Amino acid sequence: MDFNLLSGLLAEPEPATSRNLLSGLPHSGLTTSLYNDTSDSFQRNPATLQISNVFSDSAILASLNPVIAKIESIFEAMTDCILREKGQLTIQLNSRHRKKTSTVHYTKSSTRPTADATTIRFPSKSPREAWKFATLLRILELSHDALVTGTVITKRDIYYRDPELFMKQAVVDRYVDDLACTFGVDRDALNVVAAAKGLVAGSFSIMRKNKIIVDCSSESEGILIPDIREIEKIELYDVKWILVVEKEATFRTLATSHHWRDSQAGKGIIVTAKGYPDIQTRKFLHHLYVTHPELPIHALVDFDPDGLGIASTYKHGSINLSHQTSLTVPSLTYLGIRSSDFVLPERIEDERGVLRLSARDRRIAGKMLEREDLDEEWGRELRVMLMLNVKAEIQILGGWKSLGQWLDGKLCVDLMEDIVMQE
Repeated sequence: MDFNLLSGLLAEPEPATSRNLLSGLPHSGLTTSLYNDTSDSFQRNPATLQISNVFSDSAILASLNPVIAKIESIFEAMTDCILREKGQLTIQLNSRHRKKTSTVHYTKSSTRPTADATTIRFPSKSPREAWKFATLLRILELSHDALVTGTVITKRDIYYRDPELFMKQAVVDRYVDDLACTFGVDRDALNVVAAAKGLVAGSFSIMRKNKIIVDCSSESEGILIPDIREIEKIELYDVKWILVVEKEATFRTLATSHHWRDSQAGKGIIVTAKGYPDIQTRKFLHHLYVTHPELPIHALVDFDPDGLGIASTYKHGSINLSHQTSLTVPSLTYLGIRSSDFVLPERIEDERGVLRLSARDRRIAGKMLEREDLDEEWGRELRVMLMLNVKAEIQILGGWKSLGQWLDGKLCVDLMEDIVMQE
C-alpha cells in the first residue's frame, strides 16, 4: 500500500485525531475512553494503549458487543500511530497452542512480549512483519464487517476474499483461532465458522429459526449438520441411542441401510465429522447431550491412536482449542472397535483391515497415555495396541450386514445395562 495516499491528511496543520477519521464506525463510541483518559501515564505515552483497562472500567461495554469494541480499538490505535508519526503498535497475539489469556496488549516497542504471545508490530521495516500485520488486519476487517451486518462467514470465504494475501488456507485458520483465543471468546463470537463438514442421519427433525422444517428421517444419505445458531428446535422420534462414527464411508453404509431406523436396539441418530471433528459437529452433538442427557452416546472408531484421539476430542475437547467452551460430550462411551473384536481370527471378516503400527502411531499413542483426562479403559486399549504393535480399521467387521449385526449386539447390551442400572 502506498502511504502517500495519506499525505493530504498528514499535511494538515492540525491533523484530525483517529476518533474523527473512524467516526463512521458503527460502534466507534466504544473506544472514545481511550482518548478521554487524562491520567499522567497516558499523557506521557500517547502511543501506549492498554485495551484491557478500557474494558474493565467502561460500564457501557457490558450491554454491547465486546468483540466489535476490541476490533475497533485496534483500528483506532493503528490510525493513531499513523497520524502521530511516532510510536509503534505492538500486538501480542495469543496462540491457541500456548497458554491462554483474554487480553490484547498494546505497548510501546520497547516492551517485551510475554512468552505466550506472538508479536506483530506496526509499522515495521521487515517485509514478513508487514505481511503478518496486513493479514491480521484483513481478517479483523472481515470479521468486523460480519459482526456489524449480522452475517456469518466461513474461514474458506475469508481465504477467497484475498487469496494472494493469505497464500494458503492454513494461514487464515491459524489467525482466526488465535484471535478468538486472544479475545477470550469462542470462534463463533467473531461470526466466523468452518465450512459445513459433518453429516447426520436419524429419526428426528430440525426446525430452523426461519421456521423451515427438515425431516432427517426422509433423507436416506443424511444431511449436512447446520449451524446450531440457526436451529430453533430439534424433535426426536423414539430415539434410543446416538452413534458417532469416525469415517464417512461407514456412516453412508449405516445411513443408506437405514440402520438408525431398523436396529434391534431401537431407533437412533448417526453422526460423522469425516475424521477429526469440526466445531460445528461438536456443538451439535453437545446440544443433543445437554437437551437429552438420558440418551447414550457411543463412538465407533478405528482401533488406532487417531481413532481414540477422535473419540477423545468429542468427549474431552481438543488441546488446540481448549479455550472454546460448550464443545464436550462427557457421557460419550467408546463402543469400538476394541482389541477383543479382532484378536480371535474367527471374528475378523476382512484381514486387510489389520495393520502394523507406524512410528507416528506409536508417538501419538505415547502422548495420549500422558494425558490426565484419558479414560482408564481407553488407556488399556492403547497399551494393548502398543504391545501387539497392531491397529485395525472398522472394515474388519465386514459389510453392512455384518456391521449391523455387530452394532446391534453392542447397542442392545448397553441398553440392557442402562435398564438394570435404572432399576
